[in-house]
Amino acid sequence: MSKFYGYDENMQNDIAKITTPKLSLMSDVVAPDKEYLYVDDEGALILEGGVLIAVGDSVFKTEETELGSANFDATVSALTVGEDYCVYICDPTDGDATDFSAEAYRISKNTSYPNGFTASNSRKIGGFHYGIVRAVNDEHVPVSAGGTAMGSGWKTNTAAGIVPNSVWTLLNRPTCDPTGMAKVGDMWVDIYLSSDDGDNGLVSKYGVNPITGTEGLNWYIANEKALRVGKRLPSYAEFCQYAYGSPQGEDGNNTYAWSKTTNTGRCTTGTVQHAVSAFNIRDAVGNVWEWLDELLHDPTASSGAWYDPMNGQEVGQIWEYSATGLRALLGGGDWNSGVLDGSRTVTCGNFPWGVYSIVGVRCVCDSL
Repeated sequence: MSKFYGYDENMQNDIAKITTPKLSLMSDVVAPDKEYLYVDDEGALILEGGVLIAVGDSVFKTEETELGSANFDATVSALTVGEDYCVYICDPTDGDATDFSAEAYRISKNTSYPNGFTASNSRKIGGFHYGIVRAVNDEHVPVSAGGTAMGSGWKTNTAAGIVPNSVWTLLNRPTCDPTGMAKVGDMWVDIYLSSDDGDNGLVSKYGVNPITGTEGLNWYIANEKALRVGKRLPSYAEFCQYAYGSPQGEDGNNTYAWSKTTNTGRCTTGTVQHAVSAFNIRDAVGNVWEWLDELLHDPTASSGAWYDPMNGQEVGQIWEYSATGLRALLGGGDWNSGVLDGSRTVTCGNFPWGVYSIVGVRCVCDSL
């Protein structure tokens, strides 16, 4: 180990010189708040002031700024439901030490750098998802148009907007790819039911079929696919948290959830506008059941034995009190269960090795 920095008023020693690379190494981003990007009460995206951010050979100090359409790059004409966007800080001087022009901000669909800039003169500082937002009060209780907690009409009090709890920064983000995720407490949750990412993993995406047993999914495979993208299955308690505020399903319509008793199959993710929780998680009620990361055992015999319910797969056997003793919890309900579907709905009768067309999955992960 050697000294990295030492004080020298005249800065004659190289160790004492304060340079941009040195500042970047000392602290990549210095911010008064980890959530230096946030959505205000009017739904506008705000960048907090007083944040120090290194961009290439320059360091900028932000002022409080509202970011909007004036900051769109050529990839964005208008914000669209179901899309994710990245926020960039850019150096218009390209690192010119003699030019003290202010920084520029861009909102872009690009995930590397915005149109008009390069990787060396721009930096991704956060992002957000544009979707359907449920109106809630400060305690996250759903409200009516008049602001009454659970007041008349609260179920339909939703609108398109930047999902406030989907906004992430370099200091406030999930441990995995933040695309299509929203923060609930200390965890990040997929906004949409999981679908196939095309690479043997899972993705949270709007307007596609959720993956189910139709594609061969069971509890074990759901866990394996989640792991490949740095995520996991939620517990029942976590399901109840992110599903809170989702209206119960109804027998005769799909107004609040994809639950009408005459439905014959799943719908694409995000189809039902009002099927959104107080934390802006879509389809937590209805459409397809969600595998949960909890198991139970039904001791229906007086003595146990080894059973091979996954015969031929070469994955071992299960010691249990019957061939069907081990069960996995499922949350939320399915496409034609009507009023049985809800934010605390759970079923305890399905086998983890079972392949069911009505069962899908939603993933979560921890905060960075």
